[in-house]
Amino acid sequence: MPSRKALHSVREPALAYSVAETGGASVLAYLHADSALERDHMVRGGFEPASLDAFASQFGRSGRSLAQLLGVAPATYDRRVREGKPLSQDDSDRIARLIEVERAAIRVFGDEDAARQWLASPVPVLEGAVPISLLATTPGHQAVMNALRRIMAGTAA
Repeated sequence: MPSRKALHSVREPALAYSVAETGGASVLAYLHADSALERDHMVRGGFEPASLDAFASQFGRSGRSLAQLLGVAPATYDRRVREGKPLSQDDSDRIARLIEVERAAIRVFGDEDAARQWLASPVPVLEGAVPISLLATTPGHQAVMNALRRIMAGTAA
């Protein structure tokens, strides 16, 4: 069996590409990643804050306001932009959760605009909460995914 050190060195190159070559992953690269493992490396390395703007504009928001909605402190976001540093793994993970929920909503509703409208509107099955506002936490993410599953099964509106 390889030593712990040997296993660590096998993992480093893949992780290094997402951080060292780009200073952080772009949200666009995440959207087009070939595998879950590649997406994992991007989240671990952190997203470039500025790359969030194009994705956020689809929700009628700036990258900063979308990040804030997902639990990223505005001062942290601004500092990361100013310093050219990627977001933390935790902050990037919240953004990745939104991307995954958006993809699931598109599959459920069959249309990007309908999915984004659902994500940004109060939903009765979520006790009137706005789905996108729940994605800052794991339990909130699970509730949104469960609501999408119920809609797909025809047991919720």
